[in-house]
Amino acid sequence: MDFVRRCDLLNDQNLSETQITCLKSIYGLPLNDHEREIYFRGTGRTTYEEKEQPEATLIAGRRGGKTGKLAAPIVCYEAFRDHGLPPGEDAYVMLLAPTLKQARIAFRYIRKYLKNSPILSKPIIRMTRDEITLDNNVVIGCHACTQDGVRGRTVVAIVCDEIGFWAFEEDAANLADEVLAALRPGMASVRNAKLIKISTPFTKSGVLWGEFQRRGELDYPVWQVTTFEMNPTITTQMVESERQHSEEKYRREYLAEFTDSISSWIPSEILNPCIARGRQQLPRQHGLNYVAALDPASRGHNFALVIVHQVPNGTVVVDLVRIWTGSTKVPLPFEGVLNEIKTILESYGISSAVGDQFNCDAIQQYLQKIGIMYEINVFGPQASAQLFSGLNHLRVQGKIEILDDKALLQQLRNLTEERSQRGQIDVRPSSGKDDQAVALALAVSEVMKHRPPDIFESVIVDRRPLRAELRLEPENCPLAAPCENHPNCLDQGYCLGFKNGIVSAPLVRISFNIAALPHTI
Repeated sequence: MDFVRRCDLLNDQNLSETQITCLKSIYGLPLNDHEREIYFRGTGRTTYEEKEQPEATLIAGRRGGKTGKLAAPIVCYEAFRDHGLPPGEDAYVMLLAPTLKQARIAFRYIRKYLKNSPILSKPIIRMTRDEITLDNNVVIGCHACTQDGVRGRTVVAIVCDEIGFWAFEEDAANLADEVLAALRPGMASVRNAKLIKISTPFTKSGVLWGEFQRRGELDYPVWQVTTFEMNPTITTQMVESERQHSEEKYRREYLAEFTDSISSWIPSEILNPCIARGRQQLPRQHGLNYVAALDPASRGHNFALVIVHQVPNGTVVVDLVRIWTGSTKVPLPFEGVLNEIKTILESYGISSAVGDQFNCDAIQQYLQKIGIMYEINVFGPQASAQLFSGLNHLRVQGKIEILDDKALLQQLRNLTEERSQRGQIDVRPSSGKDDQAVALALAVSEVMKHRPPDIFESVIVDRRPLRAELRLEPENCPLAAPCENHPNCLDQGYCLGFKNGIVSAPLVRISFNIAALPHTI
């Protein structure tokens, strides 16, 4: 605490009581009666042991200071502390987050602390955008949360920022559990090493939710504190408008509660059967109608292309996925990428593409100039669920074959579904980018508009014996795949009468694809 408060060191005089208590408890310092109450309330524990903790988890509301007031001071202290390392051995303080950009948030706090300190600024040998090298052979650096990037290093302290948003699906790349498992060996030979996990809550899945569920049996404390406890300068009145906008978000973002409104958009048990294992790309086959979709680059970043086709039974097959990656410093060559796209489209016999509204005029004009028609699909943040609805229908029915493309699959697994109080659904990535997933959704939406001709039959059926025989329900109707009215059947009034699983109207007209009907039906 002297290190944090001393004017010639960190010089932070504005810690709240909860922030002070959290720091003291991590280092096993004595707590007064009021601080013990805060500790018991925040951790759910009934006793306090004055013992330094090698690991701690903090679930806190936004703007509570968990990064700047807790993680950054711990990092600075551990970077200068004697950890019993052999002379000359390199050691690391690692700031991990879902993206490098997020990891730089904590890094900026640390850099400001060190640069403003008359004492701590002197040992700095080199300072870059992502690293600070000290004369004691300790390097403070930003990293994305990947298994490969954290292996093989001696680590004195680790901050896992926004760990609630790390990958947790069973088949996801860089699974949070695996990243943590790769980190811990690097701390094994270090005296008083620290692993600090901080985050606002997200879904009721993954490392953060699991630790919260088991916090009574873990050896280290798992805190859950609101924004207002952590940072009393933020009042409920200041965020009342956000509460009125969404009670669920308010509880999650400021009260640090896990809510039921967010879930994974595509569970592994549904996605995995749709993956064509080992298939990276399909060559062009003559006689097929191919559709291409683009998700244009934003500020010179990723530019995605997806090509698909649909077979007579309604299954959509993904033929090709391409990504062009740029950066703010080195933007993508706009015309060069579009010329490459033209070459790829021509190889599949495609003369048009569909894309979103970003930079649409420039893209449309240039593609038309080189002989490619470009159709613009305009959608906004609230229309994402509608954009993904066709892809959602196909994945649930198992009527899509997705390439075994690591980046695409990771983006699909990172998509989450958030339901508002009014029942509206929004689909967005929990972390990282979604350009390839958006391009796939656009391609699926477009190809389903031009599905191959099928033979349809329309009949009147008695729904009561049909339901008794087939357990016909709106949620799991066995006629959903061939039925041309699904998934909008209820909205259009075709299958009315379902209420709590009971059929009230006996007769209904069903239009179905004869060729696609299951043999059992």
